[in-house]
Amino acid sequence: MTNRVFKSEMEYPKPHAYGFSNGHDNVSRLALDPIEVAISEDGVDWLSYYDYSGLQDTYCYDWDSAMTNPIEQFQKINTQDGQYMTSSSFDSRDISTTWYIDGKSEAEMLMSLRRLQSFFMSRNGLWVVFGNEPSYKYRVKTRVFTPTYGSERSCSVNIVFNNYTGVRESVAKTTELYDMDKEFISRGMGIPRDRRVPWEFNTNTFTVYNPSDVDIDPLAQKHYLKIHIRGSGNLTLTNKTTGEVFTYSRPLKDGDELIIDGVDPILNGRPDGINSNHGIISLKKGDNEFAISGLTNIDITFEFYFVYF
Repeated sequence: MTNRVFKSEMEYPKPHAYGFSNGHDNVSRLALDPIEVAISEDGVDWLSYYDYSGLQDTYCYDWDSAMTNPIEQFQKINTQDGQYMTSSSFDSRDISTTWYIDGKSEAEMLMSLRRLQSFFMSRNGLWVVFGNEPSYKYRVKTRVFTPTYGSERSCSVNIVFNNYTGVRESVAKTTELYDMDKEFISRGMGIPRDRRVPWEFNTNTFTVYNPSDVDIDPLAQKHYLKIHIRGSGNLTLTNKTTGEVFTYSRPLKDGDELIIDGVDPILNGRPDGINSNHGIISLKKGDNEFAISGLTNIDITFEFYFVYF
């Protein structure tokens, strides 16, 4: 279960350019409101630099929203005009951020610079969320630290992150999106504000909504998609929008749970692809019309992250 990314300011006052925060005295020398940034290795537990020891005089002031980087491959066929597009994908992209360190001495400033590197450097990459875009996470590898010294105790630092997946994702999955205490929903996600979108169903026909900017494709793009299925009978699951069909020949019984984990069927915690047709279920952008046959007492849940440019 994904934990809240940023602490509530009503309980934990945060730095601002002005001298108070929700009634808490907070004498400030800041010229601008800083941007809170949090990181996570697993996308579940988050740590803000506000809460990281040694960064009390370090602030993020700006970051460049990453622009989509499409890349295509073409092939020339001599008898045809133009070229034929053989593949299309979204390449990695850089996110440039600007930080400021204002230490009480040169030694303190240098220590904060080292602590900032320690906070962001990871051999395997990490997730990062920016406070003014709190519902989206980027998978990144920290690339370049470039300090510019303004005095013996202060410096600005440009940090470049490589968003190597080429896309951003929702912080929360569908199954935890409406946990209002964690504030996982914000404007621009494509989630209707006048109704609660269902991703769990108990009928033979239903519509699965994918608000992403792209199709959710667990085969070609390795997107996270788990379909949890309970019921009785021989399952046939059809996405009528894409034409994809998944069948499972082993009868499900009360108490069984079949999970289509990406491309792998798992029955009660054990892989069981041999009893399936190895069909792949994906989700087109927008509405997906589904039908289930051969199953009674249906309970089906679609668990996935939204993917955005």
